[in-house]
Formats: sequence, C-alpha cells, structure tokens
Amino acid sequence: MILVTGSTGIVGTRLLFDLIKLGKQVRALKRKDSDTEFVKRVFQFYDSKNGETYYNKIEWCDGDITDIESLEAAFKDIKYCYHSAALVSYDSSYREKLLEVNAEGTENVVNLAIEAGVLKICHISSVSALGRAKAGSLTDENDYWNRDDNNSIYGLSKFMAEREVWRGTAEGLPAVIVNPSIILGPAKSHQSSGMLMSLLRKGVAFYPEGIAGYVDVRDVSQACISLMDSEIQNKRYLLNAENLNFKTLLDTAAGIFGNSKPKIKLSPWMLSLAWIGAKGWAAITGGKPKVTRETARSASRENTFSNSKISETLKINFVPVGESLLYYRSFFD
Repeated sequence: MILVTGSTGIVGTRLLFDLIKLGKQVRALKRKDSDTEFVKRVFQFYDSKNGETYYNKIEWCDGDITDIESLEAAFKDIKYCYHSAALVSYDSSYREKLLEVNAEGTENVVNLAIEAGVLKICHISSVSALGRAKAGSLTDENDYWNRDDNNSIYGLSKFMAEREVWRGTAEGLPAVIVNPSIILGPAKSHQSSGMLMSLLRKGVAFYPEGIAGYVDVRDVSQACISLMDSEIQNKRYLLNAENLNFKTLLDTAAGIFGNSKPKIKLSPWMLSLAWIGAKGWAAITGGKPKVTRETARSASRENTFSNSKISETLKINFVPVGESLLYYRSFFD
C-alpha cells in the first residue's frame, strides 16, 4: 500500500492519478474539509474515459500531518510514502503556521514512516529550499540553503522540512527528495500554482523584469515515481523544464489564451510601492495582501535552475512551458 499526503494538491492529485493508472493500491491522506470532487474533476480532465474509474479506486483517509493520531491510522500497512503535503505562502504573517505544517508536519511523517517500517519515502520539496548560485550560473543540487534576509519564510520552512527527511535517512529510512521549480498544472485559483495559471489565463498589462523556472506537474509526478521505483536513495533532484523571464512567459500565455501582451515593465521600486500599498490596503480592509515583500523581491530576481542531474539520471524530456499552457488551457476555460 502506498500513502500520498497532500493528496488534493496539484502534485498529490497527479501522483494519485499516475499511481492508480499503474495499478497501485493507494491511500490518500486528506483533511476532513478537503474538496475531493475537485480531484475527480482533475482525473476526468486527465482521462475523460477512465478518470472516474481511477478516482473510485482511491482509498481516502481523513487526517492531518500535524495530528499524530490521525497519521497513525494513515500509516497502517504502508510500504511507500509520497509526502507532498505543504502550506505554500509568501506572507510573513504565516510564519508560525508554515513552520508548523511544513517542518513539524514533515517531522511527524518521517517519525511514523520509521515506526511503520516504510521501505522508502519521496519528499516533494521546492527550489525555495535551495541556495542561490553565483551570478551567471544555474542553481543546482549543490547550492545549499543559507540563512539570508532575501530568503522567504516558505523557503525556511521547506529547508527545515528537508532536514527532517535527512535526519530520517540517518535513522535508516531510505528517501529521495525532489525540488521542483514553479509547477504548472490544474489547481484551484486560491492555490499558488492555480493563482499563477488564473493570472496567465486572464492576462495582465504589466510584467516584472525577473526570471523564474517552471515545470509541468506531469513531469514532477513521473520523476517522483521513477525515483521511487529505482534503487536510488538518499539523494535530491532539482526538477525544472525551462527558465523564462516574466515577459516571455506572459507573452507566451497571451498567445495561447488570446490576450494582449503586457507592455508596461515593473521596475523593482514599482514593486516595492506595490507591496507597501497592498499591505496598507489589507490593514484597512482586514484582508490579506495580494503582493508581499517576498513576492515583490522574487519577481525582480533572476532565479534560474539546472535540470542536468535528473535528466542524466532518468532521461526525462521535460514538457516545454508553452506546451504545458496549451495542454491545460481547456481546464481553466
């Protein structure tokens, strides 16, 4: 039996689909209020003929990675675990919650995996948990995270989660870690990837001058499953299809979704004003800012990533960003 945490998220849903399609028995950990109907919709998008049949083979288990008792039931008879559950936020006001879910939650998962005699675990981390390469170089698996004012609270929480996984390997739990860049795929509009896809679908008039990496969720799932099925253990792999500046990404999306291309470049000082204004407006309205200092900084940086290690190991032909957007277009129509 295979356990997938974060089973209703963008990566967890695709992992469920691929594992069940391969004939695996899968238990999906979800919170009591999770929207499983959305998972069914995603399954039907991936396979209109067999999607519902695959969906009906999921063994659902209510629980939370921050709740040890619920996790104990989830790990019964589990031999392999894909740990994709995480909170994604670049709002510093979520600091304690990010550390609780991502770091302490992973600690719980690792402890129970060891206790249950799990044969191998795959931890879905993030490029946010990696360090930054020197100027002009691509970030790779050897760039280790350092405490820095430019790092996000989310990055810190994912780095601490990885430390729990490495601690588990020292205690005898075989593991692999993957570090995806920005993931493209079907997700709800309030989720991080869903927010990006919704923005690309609607189009914008402005563009920041930074660069980021992107990867299709189908490639993320394929890499995770292939690594788990291999003899590879106690290693990490960065997953990235392409590095694109935001102008190119938005221009590509505009052509696919039929929108006007953005024409106004946002300089760093404009983005600084944007997050300050968003913070002030949120304070007045009682809501959450749509732009934070961390997202504003990130939009101005050149964050580029290498996929050499995973490409050499698994021979993955990553889906180009343009093809990903075209594939998912109908899901967001």
